[in-house]
Amino acid sequence: MSATVFRNGAVFDGHRYLGRADVLVVDGRIGDVGDIPAGAREVDVAGGLVSPGFTDAHVHTVQGGLERIRCDLTGVHTREDYLAVILDYARSSDAEWILGGGWAISAFPGGTPTAAELDVVVADRPVFLPNRDHHGAWVNSRALEIAGVTRETPDPPDGRFERDAD
Repeated sequence: MSATVFRNGAVFDGHRYLGRADVLVVDGRIGDVGDIPAGAREVDVAGGLVSPGFTDAHVHTVQGGLERIRCDLTGVHTREDYLAVILDYARSSDAEWILGGGWAISAFPGGTPTAAELDVVVADRPVFLPNRDHHGAWVNSRALEIAGVTRETPDPPDGRFERDAD
């Protein structure tokens, strides 16, 4: 039996961060986390990451990659900054659609930016910007118009259109 303990590392189990812990690997398989018996070969990770592999619990690789070469909102964190980046991108692009993404819901009251906010910076072309988790998108009125979405449009199955009071 071959046993190795990885000490002094930040542990990620493939789905969540577990904090600092020791990890025992026995014959190539994780044997235990935290409660390590004596006698195993020790490796000091020196604060590095201990993970069961190159693991991502959930990623949208294609969308994430495309956002970085389009209107990339991942480097800023406020409503005002997002709008400034979008305006700059729209001014420098002649694309039919403004595409990109990477905004955080925490930057907006209730987590929901509005089409009206986007309309101020881009009204002439449709805008479609998925949020950071890719389970929602921020669009302007032109994009809603092209999609045929009106105040009377019912929410789609297993989804919803966020609507303001008006």
